[in-house]
Amino acid sequence: MYEYVSKILPSGIRHSYKSLMRYCEIKTDHDKLIGFVLLFGLELAFGAAVCIFAFFAMSIIIFGLLFLVAFLGLYLLFELVFYAWLLLSADSKAKFVEKVLPDALQLMAMNLKAGMTTDKALLIAARPEFGPLEKELNKAGKQILAGKRITEALLEMSGRIRSPILERTIRLIVEGIKSGGELSDLLQQTAEDLQNSEVVKDEIQSNVMMYAIFIFFAAGIGAPLLYGISTYLVGVLSTQFAQLEATPEAMVGSINIMKGGHINISQSFLLLFPIVSLIVTSVFGSLIIGIVKGGTEKDGIKVIPMLLVVSLTIFFLVRLMVAGIFAGMG
Repeated sequence: MYEYVSKILPSGIRHSYKSLMRYCEIKTDHDKLIGFVLLFGLELAFGAAVCIFAFFAMSIIIFGLLFLVAFLGLYLLFELVFYAWLLLSADSKAKFVEKVLPDALQLMAMNLKAGMTTDKALLIAARPEFGPLEKELNKAGKQILAGKRITEALLEMSGRIRSPILERTIRLIVEGIKSGGELSDLLQQTAEDLQNSEVVKDEIQSNVMMYAIFIFFAAGIGAPLLYGISTYLVGVLSTQFAQLEATPEAMVGSINIMKGGHINISQSFLLLFPIVSLIVTSVFGSLIIGIVKGGTEKDGIKVIPMLLVVSLTIFFLVRLMVAGIFAGMG
């Protein structure tokens, strides 16, 4: 049943899901897993929406509209979280492979210079500390040993890891093999180039770290600090003016802030507005941090939970502190 549910998604989105599952080495049938996630997301979003609005007394029309918005929002959030988990898992695997790739290439080059065949050089270069790359090297070595061409085995290996660096490196090696170059020298030179590139990347990240810290401070500390103080003060002023019943004629020598009326802002709005604003700021601030540090937005997805927790915690702590100060003054 689940495989039929998965066909509801457009072919492009379904193909993207399957590619990420392949990169994450998920052995379960991909169509069944996609269908299960879709149905489970519907049930979870429906149950969460019911729980949220179970304690609110409101008209049927308002309840229905808000319930529909909450249901769709929670469902999209669940699907985005699942997709983000697949994306981050695939990228984490790729980054680890990119980190150990120069060492693996150097080890393969040394094995070839020692007189080993290509398949044996790949198998011996598969060390446990290489993690996912060990499995791929073992698989490629066994395929070559079974009679598959080395170029085909290497290209298939790059197709199982979501890494542009690995893909470019494999294609460079394949072109070198086809042109008849010395494979050991090619591997050694490629490893040195990757190490130099990693050094340059580390220098760039260290230079832009200050920008990332500034963005984190502004979104996680500065914004909730200002929101916490300002919203509480506005709430106090709104309450005071709501209780003020004197007419403009009786307020001799005073300043009538609002002609013929008073400030009327609900406390729920003063709490809901900064929370929504902080959530939006934290999400986009995290994405900007990802662009600054890693060059892509997805590198900032893992910063979102931490920035949300920090900003909302500071916001409520500031409100409590300001309330305590006013209570002590009273």
